Amino acid sequence: MNHHAKTDKFRYGGCAALALAVAAVFAVPTSAHAGAFQLPTDNAAGWARANAGGSLFPDDPTAAYNNPAAMAFFSGPVMQATATMIRPSAQFNGTAQDVAGNPVSGSNPNGFDKFVPFPNLAWVAPVNDWFALGGALTVPFGLESEYNPNWEGRYFGTRTDVQSVAVSLSAAFKLNDRFSAGVGILGQRTKAQLNTVIDTTGAAQALFHLPLQPQTADEQLNVDVKRKFSFGYFLGFEFKPTDQDSLGFNYHSRVKNTLSGNYALYGGAEGKTLLQLAPTLDPSLPSINPNGASASARFDTPAFASIDWLHVFNDRFTLAATTKWTQWSTFKDLVLMSEGQQLLSLPEQYKDSYLFSVGGDYKLTDQWTLRGGVGYDETPTVILSRDPRVPDGARKLLGIGVGYKYSQHMSFDLGYQHQFVSNTPVHLVNQPVLGGGTMNGYFADAGDVVSISGTYHF
Repeated sequence: MNHHAKTDKFRYGGCAALALAVAAVFAVPTSAHAGAFQLPTDNAAGWARANAGGSLFPDDPTAAYNNPAAMAFFSGPVMQATATMIRPSAQFNGTAQDVAGNPVSGSNPNGFDKFVPFPNLAWVAPVNDWFALGGALTVPFGLESEYNPNWEGRYFGTRTDVQSVAVSLSAAFKLNDRFSAGVGILGQRTKAQLNTVIDTTGAAQALFHLPLQPQTADEQLNVDVKRKFSFGYFLGFEFKPTDQDSLGFNYHSRVKNTLSGNYALYGGAEGKTLLQLAPTLDPSLPSINPNGASASARFDTPAFASIDWLHVFNDRFTLAATTKWTQWSTFKDLVLMSEGQQLLSLPEQYKDSYLFSVGGDYKLTDQWTLRGGVGYDETPTVILSRDPRVPDGARKLLGIGVGYKYSQHMSFDLGYQHQFVSNTPVHLVNQPVLGGGTMNGYFADAGDVVSISGTYHF
């Protein structure tokens, strides 16, 4: 191959490298629970029960979003505010190498390991004996991770900050003393900041064996996108076959999002020059601007449903169980657009996931209640697509908590949950146009959740 042919191919590779890198930072399905980073929209009591029972416990205002049918059995108006702090932990153990087989320079920090706050507000107002209204402000999806831009896994991701906030309104109808139905609508606002680093000289060597040393012309690519509002719906049913038992079912629709914003490159002139040459030689290639340009991608949040059961053994002890399904398999591919052009389409391989949990309450006195629960939460990720952004594995859940009834109107709850995660293997090979490096090893994962709720009964 002559020098000009190599140059032409590398110019194409540089353009493709940026296109694929932009897509790579988008390739995070919006989900600490139900796999990936879907967040339970529970109060402190729910976290303490390992998220068992949904919103079937009496006068639980999270029913306004979780299962609106339960609102039909409320004894009176209720308002609740919850502050939840989630701290996932993911420490990488292994090796990262560039395309030449050299260790990637840099440290190996824990990209998570800090508490991130999420709010949950809910209210329920019975209108009469058979009809009730409710509303909620929730964060059904969220994740925040940040690695040093110089860490050894930087070519597979640095910063990920995703958050979907949902505002909902719901209604419940009691058909008789045993059965109720509910329905709701929601508006969801999603935003994301997603950063990664490109090894431009590694791409040159991987594609064309050009004599350029990998890791010498890194370019950091930052993507900042959002969607102001997308809409979805949810519904639920509750059936009381006996005076001691309640069965609930709820379904939340997929919410379709097209996130729009821009991307920007940060680095030296050499890396930017390598990335911008291709369109000057082949006008049919998409135009990539090293100074930044618009970016957009379809970024849907999946549908999910759960079946809940609650049994009241006596005045002191109540036990509940939940099975939850999340339709992650709808995340099949990712299409990246910029300036009206389709840069590329990438396949994804997520699978549906399930959560199973059992938990309950034990009433010590009229004022104090103890709570606890255990659960198992599957992951939708597979080893072929798992990366440092979402180094997710199946987890075992252990929750404990306490509730205090201050007065007839005011009560407080505190919940804690620990998530035990087995070592999560990672075996990654970057595409040649992204540098061709590798990352092999595992993440030692864990998670902690602290939640506090204040509830007012009118």
